[in-house]
Amino acid sequence: MEATPGYQDISALEKSVANAGSQLYTMAHKLHAVERSLEQTTMEQMDEMEVLELLESMSEVTNEYQNLRKDIREVQQLQRDVSSSIRYQMRSMQQTFHTLKQRIASSQKGRKKPEKGLDGAGVGIHE
Repeated sequence: MEATPGYQDISALEKSVANAGSQLYTMAHKLHAVERSLEQTTMEQMDEMEVLELLESMSEVTNEYQNLRKDIREVQQLQRDVSSSIRYQMRSMQQTFHTLKQRIASSQKGRKKPEKGLDGAGVGIHE
């Protein structure tokens, strides 16, 4: 069975959301580690190596944040794509329904022909 484009869009959306959530968790964990490190020491107590490690950690957090923003934009675009696809499919289904309804109505009108020899009350007409 072949997957429909709408299902593929939703699947891609779910994967992007999961990836963004994972990156958000990683970023929060790294930020928490940096905050904990800052609480434990003062700037005077830090040696040059610790400062460089701290700056590197902050740079990683910044990069993760930028990646997360990119993923969120992708998720939002996928959401718009899925919404557009669903709206298009709904319009298409409504048009198909309307066309079928008209065909049924016209075929029923064609079948309803008055019987010969009966007036509107169902009484036989004498010739």
